[in-house]
Amino acid sequence: MNDPKSPPTSIQVMSRMFALLDTLAQGQEAVSLKHISAQTGLHPSTAHRILNDLAAGRYVERAGPGSYRLGLRLLELGNLVRSRLDLRDEAAKPMQDLHRQLGLPVSLYARHEHEAVLLTRTAQERHGIQLQRVTTQRSGLTESVPGRAMLGKDSSAQIHHLCQQTGKRPEAVALDVQQLRQTGALAGPDETQMGQTCTAAPLHNDAGLVIGALAVTAPTSPELSQAVREAAERISLQLGWAGDTPTTTS
Repeated sequence: MNDPKSPPTSIQVMSRMFALLDTLAQGQEAVSLKHISAQTGLHPSTAHRILNDLAAGRYVERAGPGSYRLGLRLLELGNLVRSRLDLRDEAAKPMQDLHRQLGLPVSLYARHEHEAVLLTRTAQERHGIQLQRVTTQRSGLTESVPGRAMLGKDSSAQIHHLCQQTGKRPEAVALDVQQLRQTGALAGPDETQMGQTCTAAPLHNDAGLVIGALAVTAPTSPELSQAVREAAERISLQLGWAGDTPTTTS
C-alpha cells in the first residue's frame, strides 16, 4: 500500500495538472483557488503549488490575489498545432475508409474565397485505396453541390451576393442551404457528370468556419448521406472542430 505522505509520482502530477487546466478552461473569467480546489478535489496548497509551476511556464496567469486563468503559452501552442494541420493529411484516412465502406471514389474540396476547389480524390489502385491529386477544378460556391454544401454558415445577404456573381437563382440556392442546415448534408445533380447525383457534407475548422466539403457521386439515399456526413464530421473533429455552432440566417 502506498504511503499517503510519499511524494506524488510524475503521472499523478501530470493528472493533477490536466485537471487544473480543464477547470480553468471551464471558467469564463478568472477562477479562484478555492473554486479550483473544490472542483479538482486537490488540497489548496497542492493546487497552489502546481498552478505556480504552470504560471512560471506561462501556461497559467495570475489574475489577482488567489485567482488564475489560462495563459498565453497555450494559445501559442494551439496556433502552432493549427498551422501544422493540413486538410489533405487530416482527410486522407477518413476518405479511404469511406471509399472502402461505399465502394465509391470520395472527393475533397476546399473553400477558397468564393470558389470550391477540388483538391484530391480517392482511387482504387493495386496497393489499395490511394489519394490522387487532380487537375485543378474550380467553380463558384453556388454552382455545385460541394460548393453549396459550404454555405451553411453564410448569411442570406452573402448567399444572395454570390448568386448575383454566378447568375444562380437565390431561391433555389436558399432551398439547398436550408436542406443542408437541417440534415448536415446536401444532395443534388452533379454538374460535372451529366445525369449523376452528388452528395456532399461540409468540413469545419477549429473556429467553426466551413473550410471545405467531402463529396461522393452516386444515387442518393439516407444511408449515403449519413456516411458522407459522418466522415466529414470525423475530419472536422481532427481539425479541432468542437461541434455544431448556431448558423447565421439573416
